[in-house]
Amino acid sequence: MTETSTSSLPAPEPISFSATATVPTAPASNARELLRPQPLIKGDAIGVVTPSYNPRPDRLRRGVKALEKAGYQVILDEEIHQFRRFQQREDEVRAENLMGIWLDPRVKAVISGTGGYGAVRLLPYLDPEIFRRNPKSFVGYSDITALHLWLMKQAGLRCFHGPTIDDLYPGKDDPSLRSLLSSLTTSRPATKIGKDIARSVRPGTAFGRLTGGNLSLVQQTIGTPYEIDTRDAILFLEEADDPMSVADERLLHLRAAGLLKNVKGVVFGQLSLDRSEEDEFEDFFIDLVADLKIPVLMDFPAGHLSPNLTLPFGTEVEMVADETTGFISYREDALAVPEERPHLSLL
Repeated sequence: MTETSTSSLPAPEPISFSATATVPTAPASNARELLRPQPLIKGDAIGVVTPSYNPRPDRLRRGVKALEKAGYQVILDEEIHQFRRFQQREDEVRAENLMGIWLDPRVKAVISGTGGYGAVRLLPYLDPEIFRRNPKSFVGYSDITALHLWLMKQAGLRCFHGPTIDDLYPGKDDPSLRSLLSSLTTSRPATKIGKDIARSVRPGTAFGRLTGGNLSLVQQTIGTPYEIDTRDAILFLEEADDPMSVADERLLHLRAAGLLKNVKGVVFGQLSLDRSEEDEFEDFFIDLVADLKIPVLMDFPAGHLSPNLTLPFGTEVEMVADETTGFISYREDALAVPEERPHLSLL
């Protein structure tokens, strides 16, 4: 079910799946008991999956080169170049491929090839036990938000909002790659993510689990078994190319569904609004949460623009917004670090 960009890895045993997975109707795990995946070390294999669109071949090659140059092996979904028709049988196959990569004992972390559309179509065919019993780091953003929220709610697994493989560039000069590898190799990076880039629009300090993702995908979870859990959370939101009126409607829906009333802070990534709408959107949102008295950051460097820094979803963080800028920092380990897997340099 997989192909590898190197020839040194032994092939796994074939795996078969039922056509439709049994999905629990309630969260598999308390939000504060999410499983921690193992950290990566040099020489580990990273699986590349395509739950949404397939990445452009040139960008895929560049991303594979970036990971290999950093010291990792790469195993590709065998249908990574397959044209997408988004029909039911194809959804089943993509779900099988994702679970096959996940169960491959060679694979220690999984990254999405790209975003776009289609991840939500896989969810009925995924077995949460496969992910729960084999916790691994999972990275992506945009359309991958559907999988992030499903994994946290149904499989009880922490995951990472970060670049897809087609975002990566070889070498130490790519801040998105540096942030990704730091997050996947270090249990609690001592970094202030977003400092001097994020813009503070309401000062304050907050503590909570980090969750969220793409605004439209977050909205789509309302009323589903994997509805986003925002209780006592730091809520991160980003969006691409929506006019302010659409972002407005999505946020009003979150508010009406009660998903903003218990958040501890809100961090907006790159919303890709027209410049003429940014000030208007800021005023709108501050008015929307005026009664909540929570800190708010905007222009956080995560999402559809570069850099796309990696964020530990499901992990307790501190959010700081001072008078001008702000940051997010870890308050607990996002990874389980056995003594036999020592910390190694990133690049």
